[in-house]
Amino acid sequence: MKSPISGDQHSLKRKRLVTSCSECYRRKQRCNRKKPCNNCLARNIPNKCMFSTPPPSTPTRAQRLPVSTGSTTEISTGSTQSIEIGIESTPQDSVDLGYSLVSENNSFVGLQEILGNDEFQDVSVAYNNAVEFVPSKRDTESFVAKLPSRSVTEALVDFFFDEVNWHYFILERFYFNDLFSRWPPKEKTEPVKYLKPTQLSTELRYFPSLLFQVIALSLQFIPPDWDVLPKPSLRGLATSRTYSDLGDELLHFLGRPGFAIAAVQADFLRSSWLKNCGRGVESWHVVGNSIRQAQELGLHRQKEIYQSNETNVEETLSMFWYEQHKKRIWINLFVWDSFMAMILGRPRMIHMDDCDAEPPMDCNIPSDPSKAVPMTVRPEDSRSISTASAPLFRYAMACKAHEMRTLRADRPRLKDYSIVRTLHEEIMSLVEALPAFLRLKNPDTTRDADILYLPQLRQEVQVMTNLFLMTLHRPHIISNLESRRAALQAALETLDCQQSFFAHAKQHQYQLFGFAFYTVDASFLVSIITILFPPQNNETRQRISHSLQQAIESLTLMQTSNVIAASGLDIIQRCYQRLKTTPDSSSSISDARTPAFDTPADGLHNLIKDLGQQDFHPMGGPQTNFSQSNIISGLGSSTPVPQPTLDNFSQTYWLDQLNVIDPLIYDQDFGNLWENIYFD
Repeated sequence: MKSPISGDQHSLKRKRLVTSCSECYRRKQRCNRKKPCNNCLARNIPNKCMFSTPPPSTPTRAQRLPVSTGSTTEISTGSTQSIEIGIESTPQDSVDLGYSLVSENNSFVGLQEILGNDEFQDVSVAYNNAVEFVPSKRDTESFVAKLPSRSVTEALVDFFFDEVNWHYFILERFYFNDLFSRWPPKEKTEPVKYLKPTQLSTELRYFPSLLFQVIALSLQFIPPDWDVLPKPSLRGLATSRTYSDLGDELLHFLGRPGFAIAAVQADFLRSSWLKNCGRGVESWHVVGNSIRQAQELGLHRQKEIYQSNETNVEETLSMFWYEQHKKRIWINLFVWDSFMAMILGRPRMIHMDDCDAEPPMDCNIPSDPSKAVPMTVRPEDSRSISTASAPLFRYAMACKAHEMRTLRADRPRLKDYSIVRTLHEEIMSLVEALPAFLRLKNPDTTRDADILYLPQLRQEVQVMTNLFLMTLHRPHIISNLESRRAALQAALETLDCQQSFFAHAKQHQYQLFGFAFYTVDASFLVSIITILFPPQNNETRQRISHSLQQAIESLTLMQTSNVIAASGLDIIQRCYQRLKTTPDSSSSISDARTPAFDTPADGLHNLIKDLGQQDFHPMGGPQTNFSQSNIISGLGSSTPVPQPTLDNFSQTYWLDQLNVIDPLIYDQDFGNLWENIYFD
């Protein structure tokens, strides 16, 4: 049986070269190859004069992209090299018309099988009026020249994979290094086995955009005393924001969709960078670009790899593992789409009905894919840590998030509460099925000394689980005691995880989005439940107070580095003051039973009104100095980076969390809420 990849490769080749324009070819006339040609001018139809192969007077579709081979400081005298960027006309023409390239996905692509390659080409070209943008040599060179020198870039790439990539798992080091070793490209670059020559050239074309984003995220988290490279080699290094913006501009300049995995990854990392800066809405838009490009590449569709007579075993194995690599990229995009929809209250961009791609295998991608036979290895049979385990767990939760949205379980006034209970139980079953090295309770810590991020990864997996549970139960905390208890327990566990995470973190890691956001989110929910349903036990109140105090201290330390911490600190402090000043804070147990309002619904209304009326300082107050954030201290440039106005996670965002809660239906069973609540 032939490989689908091999079949696609042959279908893209023409049987003979068409040199005349589409009209002359159709009418079997001699064409002078000008644009418009003599015949089309004589017939007064110059707009129909289209060439499947560009005429000699126009640039060819294989454009030369110059790249710098030396340090950025030597661009005026440094030599440049170029690589042929081939773009196959059939897929590009079809996409310009708006059709998907996935086989059997639309009638236009199916037309190729009926007409044959030559006639299909004529139809495609004749009706395609899209003008292809050709980047100029000078403009592309000006972008690429702003990358750091090779030695600095290599050091930052190593730092990214050692310290940053585990948060995202969007890049596989083997495939990244395979492209990095071929960049800057040479005239006779030997293609990798799992890519066609045109695919390799396209990946290399977009690779600088990915490099910019890798460097930007590395600089976002690099320690101020980083001494991997000598200081002279770091002079002139720009800021994190500069490199991220350059990568985004270059990607826009080259064009989306780019038909390159590197372009998908570049947009994903740009979205991550924006998210860490508190620019959630922009991040959501950029990850949308990444998703759409991935769909153009067909990452959402299942692709089978078979051994054919035209490929050897090594090539087939390489293609198989490359498909596994693309599957991992897809599930990461799927997870981000689902969880950003939960966080921002936005619609999902991916619909499960459109996707038939199977999840990747739960194993590590081998360093030499051409020699590794795929096989399932049970965790108990090997002591190795699979880098796919955490992404696969997040993917399973993201699928549940789609189910939650479909069933409207995260909306108030749910008619059948058993839906919420079932989803909660299914999530807990996923947690119980986690590999031992990822479990927060009784974990296998034998590899912690070798893989330093494992303890933090466990905390992150637990926090993501609790985020789902808080989102699921938040609308029902007034109407149902079961949701009230589940939301409270999830929020308290999140604060415990965040405190443990914070205790082992260093200051240069404070900019991470989840560091502040999940702390504020959990603290806010704990405060609301405690205000609306005050505990009857002083010891319980003291423990709640202690958890909130720890959160406030952490946010206070992070506020100069993390804009979300600065915006959330104010509202958490005011909630905490509200807890201390309400009549329920009396040491008398009998007084603690008497709330300051008639019903929890009245209390919620009063709380929204009180928090909305008070003065709010979204940047954390006058003592917060954001001019110092995002500066790479000791790494050359010390120019302050202007911070964007924070409007994504301001007071309005947190008050909207209160508006999700259903105040119209409430139960009167207050007595059992605080029993059996676990405090770490």
